[in-house]
Amino acid sequence: MIRIRCKDWLKANQYEDVAVLIEFAETKIADRGSKQRRDWWRTLAGGVNGKPHAVEGIEFPVLRAAQIHEEQEITPNAICRDANENPPLKWQTGRWPKRKRKKKRAS
Repeated sequence: MIRIRCKDWLKANQYEDVAVLIEFAETKIADRGSKQRRDWWRTLAGGVNGKPHAVEGIEFPVLRAAQIHEEQEITPNAICRDANENPPLKWQTGRWPKRKRKKKRAS
């Protein structure tokens, strides 16, 4: 499986303007001295009912490909510039495994 970064996928699939917004937001984050990292797929998938997310005062568009990548419901306001575009698969690092719920004791 080939790993592709979000910005690289955007540039390869006619979303150069969105990639520029991400780079601008990352520059603002770095200028503050923060080393914060962000999951841009989650940002581009939007929030509840496809509401766009804002990062560093920049509102990002909602992308259909990002909603597919994040396994969310596709909303009517999601942008799609190519009907045949396919987002890359999610990375499975195994670094942060899901926590198992503790079993409740029988009383």
